[in-house]
Amino acid sequence: MDPGLFFRRYNILVRLLAALCACSLIVPAAPIAQAATITWQDLAPLHARLQANGISSASFPSFVAGVAADNKRRVREGDLDHLIFYALQSTHFTSRAPIEPALSAKAFRAAGDHVPPDVSARVRDLLKALDSSSRDPRLVYFRDLLKSAFHDIPDREAALALEYKRVMRFVYNKEFVAQRSGPDAVVELYRARGLSTDTAVEAGYTVHNGLGVVKSLDPNRVIRRVLIVGPGLDLAPRTSLLETGPPESYQPWAVIDALVSLGLSRITDLTVVGADINPRVVDHLRRSRSVPPSLALLSGIAETPAVQFSRDYRDYFAQLGRSIGETQPAVHGLAGHLSKTVRVRADAARTLDAEPLDIVTARLDTPAFDLIVATNILPYFDDTQLALAMTNIAGMLAPGGVFLHNEARPVLGEITDALGLPYQQSRQGIIASVRGAPALADTVWLHRKR
Repeated sequence: MDPGLFFRRYNILVRLLAALCACSLIVPAAPIAQAATITWQDLAPLHARLQANGISSASFPSFVAGVAADNKRRVREGDLDHLIFYALQSTHFTSRAPIEPALSAKAFRAAGDHVPPDVSARVRDLLKALDSSSRDPRLVYFRDLLKSAFHDIPDREAALALEYKRVMRFVYNKEFVAQRSGPDAVVELYRARGLSTDTAVEAGYTVHNGLGVVKSLDPNRVIRRVLIVGPGLDLAPRTSLLETGPPESYQPWAVIDALVSLGLSRITDLTVVGADINPRVVDHLRRSRSVPPSLALLSGIAETPAVQFSRDYRDYFAQLGRSIGETQPAVHGLAGHLSKTVRVRADAARTLDAEPLDIVTARLDTPAFDLIVATNILPYFDDTQLALAMTNIAGMLAPGGVFLHNEARPVLGEITDALGLPYQQSRQGIIASVRGAPALADTVWLHRKR
C-alpha cells in the first residue's frame, strides 16, 4: 500500500474516533418543560379572597400579565443590586479598600444623594476589569450582565451611578428608616425590591431539619421527584461578600445530600428540578449537570467569642456533602468560618435538572412532585401574589406530597388550608447562640397535600 494513502486513511480514522469519543462525553440536555400560565379556574378555592382585593375573572388575565412584566423588572434590578454590592465590596478587581454598603448608603445621603468619590473610583476600576480578559467567575457573570443590561447605553459609568443611587436609597430606607418603624415596614420594602439571587449554606440546614421531620413521621417514605423553587446563586450579598470560591447554587446539592443521607431517596432514581425566575441561575444549574462542580462551602456566619455555633449545626456542616461527593478541608484565611470542599460525583450531578419559572404566574407542566422546597423567596410576594404562588405549588404536588418553607406569615396557613395543603409540623434549628441577643435560628414549616 502507498504509505501516503495509509497515513491519510489513518488520520481520517483517528479524527472519526476522536469525534465519536467527544460525542459520548456529552450529556444530553434535559428536556425543556413547558410552563403553564395560571388561570382563574386554578384559583377556585381563593376566588373570594381575590375578589375582596378587587380581582375578578375578567381582570385576572391582565393582572397576571402585569405581575409577570413587573417580575422581569425585579429580576433585572436584583442582578444589578448584586453588581453594585460587588463593586463596593470585592477585593478581586481593585486594591482599594472595600466599602460596607450600609455605610455607603449613609454617606450617599449625607452628600445630598451624590455618588461619593470613593465609590466612583471603585466603579471605574470595575469597568476596567470588565473590559479585560479576566476569567474570574464573578467578573464573567457581571460582564455578561452589563452587556445585556446596558447594550444601548454608551456611558456605562453614568448608568452604574444611577443604579448605585437606586440601590443606596433602598439600603438607607431599610437600615435607617424602616428598621425604626418595625418589622412590617421592612417586609413592605422587600415586596417591591429587586429579586435577589442570594443563597447561603445555612439555608441547607433549615431544609435538612425539615426532611428529618418528614423521615420521622413516615420512615418508609420514598421521594423520587423534587422541585426547588428559587435555588438562587451566591453572587454578591448586601454585606460580608466572601470570594473564596466561584458563584454557586448551594441548595440543590444540599437537598440531594440530605435526601440520600436520611434514606428518603436513592441517587439512581432521584430527579431534582431547580426552578428559578432568573435565567442566569437556570443556565448555571444546567451546566452543573454535565460538569459536576467542586463546591467551596463556607458558613456565612463566623464564630467569635460572642457568637458560638450550635452543636447540631456543627454536626450538619461536618456531614454535608458526604452522600454526593468527596469532601476535604478547605484552606483559606477566614477565621471563625466553617469550611470544606465537596467534589460532586457525576451520578449526583445527573439527578439535577433546571427550568425557568415565575412561580407566581406559572407552573411546570410535568409529572407531579413528591417534595417542593421554597425557602427565602416567599417574603418577596404580597398576600395576593402569595396566593397565586401557593396555588401553583399545590398544583405541582402529588397527593400526599410535602411542601417545605420558612415563611411564618399567618396568611400563608389560611391559603394553604383552602388549597388542601394544610400545615403539619414545624421545627426550629439553632445555628448559633449570640451573647446578649436572641439566637440565630430559622424555622422550617411542613405541609402535606391531602
